[in-house]
Amino acid sequence: MVVEEKKQKLKVKAFELINPYLIGSNIVEGRYNHELMDRLFRSIMLLKLNKRKYKNKEVTLNLVDYKQSSNINIMQGYFSTARHGIRRSNIDIETQEEISYIEPHQGVKNEVFFTLDKQRGLLLVEDDKANKVFNRSLLKSFLFSHRELIFPYIDAFNILNDEAVISKRSFYRLTSLPPVDFFEKLKEFQSIKSGIFYIDSSEREESVDVVQKLEDELDDNSIDEYDLEIKIKNKSSSGMVKTFEKYFKKMIELQKYDSYAIEGVTESGSIKKITPDSITREFEIMVAYNANGLPKLDHMFNGMENIIVRNNPIETKDLLSGITHVEDDADVLEKIKYLAKRCNENKEDEEKSV
Repeated sequence: MVVEEKKQKLKVKAFELINPYLIGSNIVEGRYNHELMDRLFRSIMLLKLNKRKYKNKEVTLNLVDYKQSSNINIMQGYFSTARHGIRRSNIDIETQEEISYIEPHQGVKNEVFFTLDKQRGLLLVEDDKANKVFNRSLLKSFLFSHRELIFPYIDAFNILNDEAVISKRSFYRLTSLPPVDFFEKLKEFQSIKSGIFYIDSSEREESVDVVQKLEDELDDNSIDEYDLEIKIKNKSSSGMVKTFEKYFKKMIELQKYDSYAIEGVTESGSIKKITPDSITREFEIMVAYNANGLPKLDHMFNGMENIIVRNNPIETKDLLSGITHVEDDADVLEKIKYLAKRCNENKEDEEKSV
């Protein structure tokens, strides 16, 4: 008898890598140069592990692995994260006794896996649930700290392409994807639990009777600072997604409410609350976990690949015409290896910090 593996949801953060070009006096955005970014990641991997790291007073990020995946159009790898700076205790959960200490210069390592779409620059990163360290700003700082490794490539590219120049100061952008439309996100729900309208009484000139009575009672009890909300609970056995969508569209058009939210159950069974401000491009994939509570890598990478191939939020990018690629230029590779070697041989403990 084959026992079916129990799967759980795993959050995946989505980012976009963009490589701007300078053509004449105009900056051309919306392009992705995988040759450049691939060379940057591979150049970083030439450094010793301790030389690769980026750390500030509280957190550390490092690139541990970067390689070709089973899909020719996708790269994969993983970062390590750690939080440090404060002396903390390790305890036995059952006895609650202290068993050791984590010193300020030490941290608990978490592995955060990622995939990179070669064609559109979509970067999918596993949610750093254990440490809550990984974010867009930290990755930008990490890549920026190693920018000089890619300068030989940029020099060669600019010689080959005098009409499309790459700037050493801004050869990449790492952006969060544009927010998803509220009602597009609502379509991911299988059923609705409740809908909420928030009322900003400080800006409202007229009150409906029930709200006015509530405000009068709050004033009588000397409660000066408060938020009012109207919550509509779904007690129907049906999902009511389309019904709530229709109703909310109508109420939003009236512009009587300061904000709004809908809470419901997604197709994966998780309960989620969405508001106009909280919606970001984030995915959920279903993966099996091993005995140590870690997601199985083949499940995770298959889920990420499925997003890139079948549910890619980035539109196909036009290639910049007339571009000559650097490819595996021997002179460029030797210069990069020299820079990496010089960094590896540097005995000074140089902290790359914000």
